[in-house]
Amino acid sequence: MSISPEAGRIILRGGGSAAAGFAIRLGARLVFLFVAGRLFGAALFGAFSLAVAVVELAVTVGGLGTKRTLFKFLDEHREASARPATHVLIDAALLVTGAGGLIAGAIMAAVLLLPPSMLPENTATAMFLLAPMIAGQALLDLFSAATRWKHLMRYEIVGRSIVEPYAGVAGTVAAFTLGYKEDGLLIGYWLGTMAALFYILFGTRRCFGGFRLTRYRASLGTLLAMLRGTAANTANDFLSALFARLDLYLVGILLGEGAAGIYGMARQVRTPIRQVRQSFDGLLTPIVAKTLAARGPVRTGEALASASRLILVIQLPLLIVLAAIGAPLLHAIGPAFALGYWALLLLAAAESIQGAFGLADLIFVYRRPALGLWITAASIAVGLAGGLAFIPLWGVTGAGLAVLLTYAARALHRRYVLGATFGVRVPITHSLGPLAAAAAGTLAAVLAARWAPQPPALFYASAAASGLAVYAALLFAWLRLTGNSLAMEGFVAEHARADGGDDAAR
Repeated sequence: MSISPEAGRIILRGGGSAAAGFAIRLGARLVFLFVAGRLFGAALFGAFSLAVAVVELAVTVGGLGTKRTLFKFLDEHREASARPATHVLIDAALLVTGAGGLIAGAIMAAVLLLPPSMLPENTATAMFLLAPMIAGQALLDLFSAATRWKHLMRYEIVGRSIVEPYAGVAGTVAAFTLGYKEDGLLIGYWLGTMAALFYILFGTRRCFGGFRLTRYRASLGTLLAMLRGTAANTANDFLSALFARLDLYLVGILLGEGAAGIYGMARQVRTPIRQVRQSFDGLLTPIVAKTLAARGPVRTGEALASASRLILVIQLPLLIVLAAIGAPLLHAIGPAFALGYWALLLLAAAESIQGAFGLADLIFVYRRPALGLWITAASIAVGLAGGLAFIPLWGVTGAGLAVLLTYAARALHRRYVLGATFGVRVPITHSLGPLAAAAAGTLAAVLAARWAPQPPALFYASAAASGLAVYAALLFAWLRLTGNSLAMEGFVAEHARADGGDDAAR
């Protein structure tokens, strides 16, 4: 075990590979958004968005937290057992398949039994037809985590960033062409999920040299022990997912499918900011576990602070670009979606806060899951109160404002608990420079975009460039004046190269 810059290089290599995958996926997402907006309209897209939000929430329970806890199970196997790692993986897959199937069945039964007045028809149909994909998406997360345990990112990148989105777009367009005017989005979701699952299964088999199914024997005691070991993190994942989607549920309940479609589109367009954080997660998560074991929470908190600042610096330019081009982009997708512009900016700012500072949640995941659970529960209460207060007043913009205030409150709450419980106290000025630079850049971009009467696309691009120039100049000045660095420091890499560290970017 060594404390060296190698861990940071591994994270950056893996992050760069994942970011390339997300860039490819972004192309498919933009195509999908134009297809969904133009062909299906706000109401059907709203029903689809609500159903997908229900599926994604259910996946956090059906997945049993294994996309993170699988690393722990496999590491424990390597140290204390002669049992093949693939059999540990199959144990997890059996549990995930069973849990996902049970939850899907419960949702489908609820849709059939609930009075029609309680669910809009389009949303009910979408929930019923997409429910079986809960198990599919949970298995996708599980097998993707298994390939990351081998420090191989290419299968997850290709599966999630190319196979799933492009198969989904192709399936949606084909379904609409064949006359499925209302169910095309649902058919595309099915095709994308199944295509990606088969591909990542193939990749996992290659990573582990086969599954050795003929030698596998299920043990009820082992399965129950694994299930118990996932309970706390599953509950935390569920509450975190509920927290992340509560705003969309409230918009659907209070304002209907059409408003949910407008708001759901704003949520989709801000996704590149979330993907910056996700591009780091693949290899950052297991390395944080090693760093905690080697250096403890205080030093791990310092290392995470360096990663948080780097992620924030990368996210904030995307916020500036969205401020400049968000309105024409939403209008191009469909005139009705332009009403979501201010919601888009508020959501993008909120995602920047959560994406960067939410890294510290990993300390709770590995050391005190119950504490993370309480922080998330408190955040849900704040989000619910904010949504109920602001959405009736300001519609989808109110929903975005509630999310921004909730994420800011959660960041402050997390900061307090980390200091009080683990002694992790990062100076509040640690990321002040990037935040101030981004605020100035965003203001410059918004003002430049608003001053033109009906500017062409070139003007919007120049407005974005102006905002980015202000951001870059102020950030550079802050770095020079304070002597701060954007390097990631303090992480631990344990036998990273022996586990395939060179393959992180493959």
